[in-house]
Amino acid sequence: MIGILLFAGMLYLFLFAGERVVAGYFPMLEREQKSDNPWETGSRIFMRQLFPVMAYAEIYGNPEDYLSRGNSVPEYFYQDDETGETQGGEKNPEETATEETLTASVPAVGNGRSFSREQLSDFQFLIDNCYIVDSTTYVERDEMNADTLLSMDMTMQQDDTGYQILIYHTHSSSEMFADSRPDVLEDTPIGLGDTLTELLEGYGYRVYHDRTVYDRIDGKVDRNYAYTASGEGIDRILAEHPEIEVVIDLHRDGLNENTHLVTNINGKPTAKIMFFNGVSRTVANGELEYLANPNRQANLAFSLQLYLEGTADYPDFLRRTYIKGYQYNLDRRPKATLIEVGGQTNTLEEARNAMEPLAYILHRVLSGESRN
Repeated sequence: MIGILLFAGMLYLFLFAGERVVAGYFPMLEREQKSDNPWETGSRIFMRQLFPVMAYAEIYGNPEDYLSRGNSVPEYFYQDDETGETQGGEKNPEETATEETLTASVPAVGNGRSFSREQLSDFQFLIDNCYIVDSTTYVERDEMNADTLLSMDMTMQQDDTGYQILIYHTHSSSEMFADSRPDVLEDTPIGLGDTLTELLEGYGYRVYHDRTVYDRIDGKVDRNYAYTASGEGIDRILAEHPEIEVVIDLHRDGLNENTHLVTNINGKPTAKIMFFNGVSRTVANGELEYLANPNRQANLAFSLQLYLEGTADYPDFLRRTYIKGYQYNLDRRPKATLIEVGGQTNTLEEARNAMEPLAYILHRVLSGESRN
């Protein structure tokens, strides 16, 4: 009863005191989607706070997607960057062990789906269709303005004066594929980097592929220290080659063991990929000044332009871009991104096949030929 009275009081203040006044007492209003009808906005906030499951339904709900009608778990349950693992590396026991092989027949490029600028200018539409925002962080409306993000210049002139693209791997030896051979680096994301390097060089780019193993200390896997180690490594490379504009951290995702993220591109079984952003803020602590990223909005622009190009070219190839709360060394360049390729249930062939469409997507955006 007390809780209901408190929320009723909040609703009354919102309707009659003005939202700026109320936001001072209830900060969550700042991140709510506003409506021209204050009763509609206030009622939605009241119900979402009283029944939290409604907030989940608004984000993930799909009127044509009913779990009771199918025999598989929707893809968004598994769309995460290593979030299926606890700090000790064990899989989350709450994950559903439902067999899921996600496949689709994909024709040649250009037959994907596109969004209009009007659609993307709607904050909630943009988030729902392009992103997965981790529950430990949040995004602000002003930084997720599609017109601003899509107007930022992510092109790059091709020349012969030095390296243009850096590819490295924070996690390599600890990220194997279903048929990877033990202790063979070519069977890890490092091998994918070799393939991507060759493909990008075919487009005329000069690529520096850093094959350093950063997640193994004194012969033992240490994923926690890996970001510190890789950050120091790429800082040395960027100091030696300041002309580098694009920085790519190429990973393999960690998924539920019964999830197989694969599509079919031009007759080839192909692992799905996911772009990843770190926004240096958490729900618990707000802005993380010690992990400040002056390139945060440019990073968001780069991944959004890549995502929209990819979905237009290859339907079902890209998972929604994941946003999490830390920095992940993405502050080093405006055009920096982290890319997850498939998961441990994908084969090497599927992962390697993903490099060809990925290289094409990168080239389209960097060359200015993007559809967006």
